[in-house]
Amino acid sequence: MKRTLFTLFLLSFITITASAQTQQGFVKTKGRMVNGQHVPGKGLPGTTVAFSGGRNVAVQKNDGSFSFPIPSKTFLVQSVQKKGYELVDADATKKPYQYSANPLYLLMETPEQQAEDKLAAERKIRRTLQRQLQQREDELEELKEQNKLTQEEYRKAMQQLYDDQQDNEKLIADMAKEYAQMDYDQMDELNRQISDAILNGELTKADSLLRSKGDMRSRDAEITRRQQAEAQEKAELAQRQKNLEASEAGTKKLLEDFADDCMKYHNMFKLENKYDSAAYYIELRANRDTMNAKWQFDAAYYYHDQRQYKEAIQYYERSLVLYRRLAATNPQVYEPEVATTLNNLAIMYSNIERFDESETMFRMALEIYRRLSAGSPQTYDSKIATTLCNLAIMCSDTERLDESEAMYKEALEIFRRLAMTNPQEYEPEVASTQNCLAGLYYDTDRLDESEAMFKEALETFRRLTASDPQTYEPDLAGVLNNLAVLYNDIQRFDESEAMYKEALEIRRRLATSNPQAYEPSVAMTLNNMACMYDEIQRFDESEAMYKEALEIRRRLSSTNPEAYEPEVSSTLYNLAVLYSGIQRLDESEAMYKEALEIRRRLAESNPEAYKARLARTYDGLSYLYIKMKEYAKAEQAAREALSIDSSQNFTNTNLAAALLFQGKYAEAERIYKQYKDELKDDFLDDFKRYNETGVIPKKCEADVEKIKKLLNK
Repeated sequence: MKRTLFTLFLLSFITITASAQTQQGFVKTKGRMVNGQHVPGKGLPGTTVAFSGGRNVAVQKNDGSFSFPIPSKTFLVQSVQKKGYELVDADATKKPYQYSANPLYLLMETPEQQAEDKLAAERKIRRTLQRQLQQREDELEELKEQNKLTQEEYRKAMQQLYDDQQDNEKLIADMAKEYAQMDYDQMDELNRQISDAILNGELTKADSLLRSKGDMRSRDAEITRRQQAEAQEKAELAQRQKNLEASEAGTKKLLEDFADDCMKYHNMFKLENKYDSAAYYIELRANRDTMNAKWQFDAAYYYHDQRQYKEAIQYYERSLVLYRRLAATNPQVYEPEVATTLNNLAIMYSNIERFDESETMFRMALEIYRRLSAGSPQTYDSKIATTLCNLAIMCSDTERLDESEAMYKEALEIFRRLAMTNPQEYEPEVASTQNCLAGLYYDTDRLDESEAMFKEALETFRRLTASDPQTYEPDLAGVLNNLAVLYNDIQRFDESEAMYKEALEIRRRLATSNPQAYEPSVAMTLNNMACMYDEIQRFDESEAMYKEALEIRRRLSSTNPEAYEPEVSSTLYNLAVLYSGIQRLDESEAMYKEALEIRRRLAESNPEAYKARLARTYDGLSYLYIKMKEYAKAEQAAREALSIDSSQNFTNTNLAAALLFQGKYAEAERIYKQYKDELKDDFLDDFKRYNETGVIPKKCEADVEKIKKLLNK
């Protein structure tokens, strides 16, 4: 029975925004110099760093390294916390930082260590200044003794010297703070030695090391030259940037025009039913900018609609990656797109029976929609209901019927509530959900409930079709087809035939103007109607419809085997059963064999989905070979069926008969005894048919009677 898959399609135009930059950093103690040797600092794992915008980073690596995304060039460090440690530079949380390719260093020490470092720096600086004072006093004394200074000049010079010494207290405090905060890890070896020499008062050594780096006037001139060159380069770069921006604006306009024309060609070729050309242009647009999430989604949706699952999955997966990336920085705008893409990709996975992946994605989409609905139920309740319907279909396909029913009922309750205030938009959704729930009731033999719900959906779609046939005729045909299947099953054949005919008339008419969209539905109704005609023994009509369905499905499969080969094999199987029933045994064998060849291939790539169908095909072929009196082939086909799916016990009816008719009584008897309680009526019905068609070998007639007595005990 056909089910309706609900698919959401968003029309908003999506553009890609710049992604966040990642700043690297370290939290560590200071590197220091001990007896002239460099001792590196250590990383501080377990530190928590808080940045502007509410982003917290927990430092975990032993070297103290971390990274964090920043949306703009400038950021703030709000706090750095580790038990027992404090920031070396207390102002680190008060100043803005610029994004840089160089790491951000955040230095921490215990309060005791920091106080000790500051005191040690003060002591060394003070000692150096005292030595300088003593040296200057000695120089003045010598000049006085040599009568190069008068007594008054000497007194004034000494007074100035002592006044300068008073000002040195600020110098000591400032330099001690500077050196106490200094991280020698961030210096090269020469600069470490210079800084260490200055701190330790080795000023001659520091002067020599500084001079080794070059004459300061020459270095100053080199800096001036480079700055001038860089200023010129910046001016040229600014002009190039201006030219580039103008070029990019022009390219963007060209791209937008190109993409717009791709869509015009795409739509034009769709209207002309030239689907390969339509596909070319939607794909050309998507591949022109693979970072445009909307363009990937549009290509996926087109292939989705054409049942080209491989291509649809490829573009949905691209779209999902891009939308998730966008949602990471702008969830309010892009989370709905993530959910929509998850929903549609889940439908694709369900169609190719990758059910675990399908369910995971449906549930992720549902979680997003439920969360969004808490703040905006008017927008997202309908999307919850749609996703529930899709997940219900998947649960039904995997025989989880109780879960499926619960989901349909929740979806139906939501759509009914929405339809009370907006019937024009949501009455069709109510009817579509009723159609699906009625199908579930049919599958669980709740036929009265199924009929009542199908009829309610049918009444809604008839009313909607009367005012808008172009929109609702496809839905009307779908419900007619499904209700016809139900009436066929309960042997109300006249009603079933009438509904099939009405559904087929609608679908044939729709297919004349849009064969790509509606020919699959025509083939499905033909196949279903042929089954009904076979059942009521209108074999000529049944055969004609099977053949027409097969011709359509073969043609569709030639360009899209992934979607249509399973349907080709189903029609072949049905036609084989028909030919077997009307004794056209050679034609039946040919159809079974072709169906087998397809289902073997499908089962290789997806054994869980196709093993039961493959086993049933071998079972049907086994029964056919018994009718053809080729008992060894019948045995082989039955054993093949059981090796593929041993749970299909009814195949043992064929295996037992094939053994019995070959004279392998003992083997056959064991099977009849083993399955006597379960399959007694099937065994006896088979013997009756075999007797009527003359299948039982003369030499085995006595053995058949013995088995009948065994079964009737």
